[in-house]
Amino acid sequence: MTSPGPQGGHETVWHPDTEIAENSNLTAFIRAHGLADYDALLAKSEAEPEWYWEAVIRHFGIRFYRPYEKIMDTSEGVPWTRWCVGGSANLVLNCLDAHEGTEVMKKPAVIWESESGEVRAWTYAELNTETCRLAEGLRSLGLGKGDGIALYLPMLPETLAAYFAVAKIGGVVLPLFSGYGPGAIADRLNDAGAAAVITADGTRRRGKAVALKEIVDEAAEVTPTLRHVVVLKSLGVKTPWKDGRDVWWHELVSGRPDASPTEEMPADEPYMLLYTSGTTGKAKGTVHTHCGFITKVAADFSLCMDFKPDDRLMWMSDLGWLVGPMQIVLSTFFGATLVLAEGTPDFPDPGRLWRLVQDHRVSYLGVAPTIVRALMLHGTDEVDRHDLSPLRVTVSSGELWNPDSWM
Repeated sequence: MTSPGPQGGHETVWHPDTEIAENSNLTAFIRAHGLADYDALLAKSEAEPEWYWEAVIRHFGIRFYRPYEKIMDTSEGVPWTRWCVGGSANLVLNCLDAHEGTEVMKKPAVIWESESGEVRAWTYAELNTETCRLAEGLRSLGLGKGDGIALYLPMLPETLAAYFAVAKIGGVVLPLFSGYGPGAIADRLNDAGAAAVITADGTRRRGKAVALKEIVDEAAEVTPTLRHVVVLKSLGVKTPWKDGRDVWWHELVSGRPDASPTEEMPADEPYMLLYTSGTTGKAKGTVHTHCGFITKVAADFSLCMDFKPDDRLMWMSDLGWLVGPMQIVLSTFFGATLVLAEGTPDFPDPGRLWRLVQDHRVSYLGVAPTIVRALMLHGTDEVDRHDLSPLRVTVSSGELWNPDSWM
């Protein structure tokens, strides 16, 4: 970790001690593959990318229904590389099904806190049950393999169930930023040919109720492919309704079985279409596959950023940005705990982010430089008055750091 020095160079402000280095996931990976050090790993991974990605898959025990025949096929050119050719898998096979029959099922999968301080938690067993019930409900609507199903939801425990339920039935998840207006939603729904939207009646931001279903209704008017809108009753506010299209989540899952088969999909089949913000032109849908997303997340966060199964991860981000889906997949694949919070990091009080870390014993915190710059306005007293001893790692994304906010 470095910071700008007085003459414009850089000074090292932190070194990992011997215990941290020896117990890191990266050290274990290097030793497991008989390599001398990080430089040796870097050289081998660059010279033999097939070896590296297969090593990642095997090291982390990523599961397949049918083993792949070839890890990489670049015959059509590197930009069009096919991955895990001939294999079959499903994201849910690795993030939920893999934990069945283990002690992980008793662990908290997700802990959620509202702006008003209400706390809800689901174990892995409860998350799996809710996922299965919703998956069966979606199937009852005629939804299945290849159907684009958008999620216009705040970050709630139910959001994880919706995310995995779509993947479980072989659908394609379309995460949407919960702050989008009708036009932005319609653009993405039409581009994807979406068959359904899963949303909530509303959410709270900075103390104000925001009606989400009404926004979906406007977008639906200009989305001819849309057949179903599933609505989670979250705030209990009055909600407009269209018979024959709209269905309440709680009614859709009522009486459904606690178990549901996970569809066997080609390993490189898309499971998620995640759109860019559209600030530099037409929003572009980036395609993520069952084998690709989970392998890259495991490599990035476990090898590069030392994520561990006993971590508690919190990263206040929306589902519509990459961090939202990434933290859901990361935490559940490793059997860790995800901490979610409604609203913003500095409401109802400026020290909320640090209080959440303290109260929920967050060990792995994601931030963006923008958030840190905003919190700097409140000074360090808000940080110092909270017990942050459980916190061992912070990671960041979104933009470059400036020296003051980094330090």
